[in-house]
Formats: sequence, structure tokens, C-alpha cells
Amino acid sequence: MDELVVKKDFTDIYMQKFPDDYLEEMKRLHYRIPDKTKPLYLSLAEQLCKKLSRPINILDIGSSYGINSALMKHDLEMSDLDDFFLQEDSTSLEQTRQFFEKIPSNDNLNFYQIDISNPALQFSEDVKLCKKGICVNLETGSLPIKEIPSFDMIIATGCIGYIGFKAFSNLFELIKKQQTKYSQSDIDKPIFAFSVLRIFDMEKIQQTFDYYGYSLVRTDLDPIRQRRFSDSDERHQTISLLNSKGIDAKGFEDDGHFYAHFYAHFYVASPKILENQLISMSKHMGKKVQVEN
Repeated sequence: MDELVVKKDFTDIYMQKFPDDYLEEMKRLHYRIPDKTKPLYLSLAEQLCKKLSRPINILDIGSSYGINSALMKHDLEMSDLDDFFLQEDSTSLEQTRQFFEKIPSNDNLNFYQIDISNPALQFSEDVKLCKKGICVNLETGSLPIKEIPSFDMIIATGCIGYIGFKAFSNLFELIKKQQTKYSQSDIDKPIFAFSVLRIFDMEKIQQTFDYYGYSLVRTDLDPIRQRRFSDSDERHQTISLLNSKGIDAKGFEDDGHFYAHFYAHFYVASPKILENQLISMSKHMGKKVQVEN
């Protein structure tokens, strides 16, 4: 895939036992999109909690070290994680547990996480950022239906493109089995929300959502800055790729950063739910929100 060829490979920093290397590199590149998507995810999560009158189960795809969970459950920002983990002296697992235990936690959010990095998932489990980490390649592997609950919300920050329509097909098949097992009604079907870099083509993923009875839409929220380009080659190749797709980089990628669109979905029988969700999201972002089919 051309899109993945132009992006720098960060595999090594995701495979460490602690998030220090990951956070250090993300700080260098000013990767702050989790701060930007946090209020959007929380808006949707709060509405779900209110609607269902119970804590909700959130599946974070491509979770790495549980960054979304840390920010959402403990009301932190990336800079707070930097301040703790990037100290002169390395932090231990016990110190990390104590760090999170001292911060108030939103117990309405139960996180489950999927990633291909077992060390990152193990870290997240050990410091209680997730109920369970599932190490699986969604493109080729199957999910253990007996080990995970039904999900109310499924999020992804930065991994769409690394996973494609096959991953979502596998995920929808699991959801179908769970809905049969738990006899869920349509209104209990999970919602999806994720950021997607502008370089990635979403057509096949959207077709997969349609096939399973969901409608995936791109909000008209302004593109969200993800991170700086790692070098001039990554910048040049990204802008060239966008131009080849007929996407104008002016005002966005040509300023030296990757940008992402924000997508959400609703079950086709419940369009009013999506409308309410997007209205609430717009309040957090300070602008009107519409959707594009």
C-alpha cells in the first residue's frame, strides 16, 4: 500500500515493556492527536452511559500502551504522561501503578484493547488501564469471543490504514456472534468513532460497514493535526501522494504535519442517535458539525 510506504515505521518503539521510548519519540514529533480526539470520544461515551444507565465497554483498536484510556479515564493530557515517564530516572511498574491510582478514575469507562504488541498490552493491563488486552492481528486473526464482552463503543486513533476492511469484517463477525449470544436489540449495537489520516482511502472500509448494516460517515470537523513529519522525505512523499489522489494539501500537510479526518457511524435503524451524538461533539469543538455520506 502506497500510503504505508510513505510513513515512517515506528514498530520498534511499540515493542518495549515501558512506554518511555514511544512517548519520547511522539513528543519529538509533537504527536498530540489523542488530546484532540479525547473530547470527541468522551462526548459519545457520556451519551452512551446516560442512555444505557450503566458503565460502558470500550474497545480501543491499535491501543499501544493504553494512551486513550489514560487520557479518558484519568482526565490527563499527553504532556502529563511525558512529565511522569520521561523523567531523568526511569519509573518502575509499581511507581506507575501508584501514579494512576492517585488520580481520580472514571469508572464508567471499561477499556478493552487490541494491538499487535504484546508488551504494550501487558503494560496497560499491569497498570490497570484496561480490563484486558488482546494481542491479535485483526487482518488475519480471529477474536476470542469467550474472553471479551460485548462492546458499546469502538475507537481507533491512528491505526486505520494499518488495518483495513478485512479487520472490520472480522470485527463485525464477532459482533454478530455476540449479539446472538446476548440477544441484543438494535439500539444496543456498538458505535464506532475514529480518526483517519487524509492519505488513506476509506472506500472499502465504508463498503464493509454498509454490508453489515452500518453507515460510516465523515464529519465536517476541520481536519485534526496528528504529528509533524519525521523528515523532509516523509513530507514530500505524503504531499505527492495526496496530490495524486486529487487532495489539496494547502493549509494542511504543506505546513509540515499529518492531518486526519474524524469518522463516526450509526446503526441504520437509529439515525437520530447519530444526529444527537454529532451535535454534542460540536459543542466540544466549538462549531457546527455535519456529516458527509
